[in-house]
Amino acid sequence: MQRFFCYTLTAALFLFSAAGSLAQENKPHRIVLLGDFLPAGSADPIIKDRGLTHLFDGVRPVLTGSHVVFLNLETPLSQRGSPRQGKKYTFRAPPGTTDAMFKEGVRVVSLANNHILDFGYDALEDTFSNLGAAGIAWAGAGLDVTAARKPAVVPTPSGNLAFLAFSNTFPEDYWAGKNRPGTLFGAPLTVRKAVAAARSAGPVIASFHWGQELMTEPKDYQVDLAHLAIDLGVSLVVGHHPHVTQPIEIYRGRPILYSLGNFSFGSYSKSATVGLMALAEITADGWCQRLEVYPLLVDNSRVVFQPVIIKGLEGQRIFDPLTASIPPEAAEVRWDGDKGVIIPRVIQ
Repeated sequence: MQRFFCYTLTAALFLFSAAGSLAQENKPHRIVLLGDFLPAGSADPIIKDRGLTHLFDGVRPVLTGSHVVFLNLETPLSQRGSPRQGKKYTFRAPPGTTDAMFKEGVRVVSLANNHILDFGYDALEDTFSNLGAAGIAWAGAGLDVTAARKPAVVPTPSGNLAFLAFSNTFPEDYWAGKNRPGTLFGAPLTVRKAVAAARSAGPVIASFHWGQELMTEPKDYQVDLAHLAIDLGVSLVVGHHPHVTQPIEIYRGRPILYSLGNFSFGSYSKSATVGLMALAEITADGWCQRLEVYPLLVDNSRVVFQPVIIKGLEGQRIFDPLTASIPPEAAEVRWDGDKGVIIPRVIQ
């Protein structure tokens, strides 16, 4: 009888554990998407005085409710290298930046941008090493084009996610080649190959560094690449580089955020004053069932590199124009007091 009781208890515990695991697997991935992040440049004195976590204070409540925070890291993390000759703006941040990023929930970054090689190949390799040592994955750059094309596979309690990143910005010699380190250029054929290889790893999020700085509408090629990525099976497309926001589209039931603008960016630009933060809920089969959009005040003359969520009517005045072109049959779109909510409709 005692042995039977033990067996019964063990079986019950196993079934309870299995049920709990299944329930966890059925929960959606919760991914926070942030824009261009530059913890360097004009932000250096503030970071030295207040610490890097100061940059995240205004958005931390949203970050802590997520599984993964993803951003575009617009700088190498190194103490080596020399600034690229002839380039107007070059940036470099200290290796210890990774520890604070990890603490804030950053688990994966895009390195596919026009600043990651500002201090050369040694600084790029240091960036790989420093991110890896901190437990942060990266996408969109590598020691050659094959490595740059590999997805960053990130585990969450709900399973794995695959992140891809592409740079369609100059300098052209920042793009990786067969025997050259650099970023992954987002040519259509490259996008096809990368997405095909990534899909088996889990739902795919594709990031593009593209467009023109301060341009508030996407260029035709941005639309073409975003649609191609979704046609190939990507769950969500997110864009960076313009430093200002661009419209949000729902294409075949999948969100496209053409530009989130800046997150915390180390300059005092008078033109880049508003950005976006998004929280996406993506199911295990790759469906984005909910997208929350938070307008951010990123005017550093006012927020000192600490983005602040813009709530109420002021936030709605930012959100509404960005979603005005989404038809009702594509998604439910509403403003919910302190954030925008987009519920894509299932495409039959």
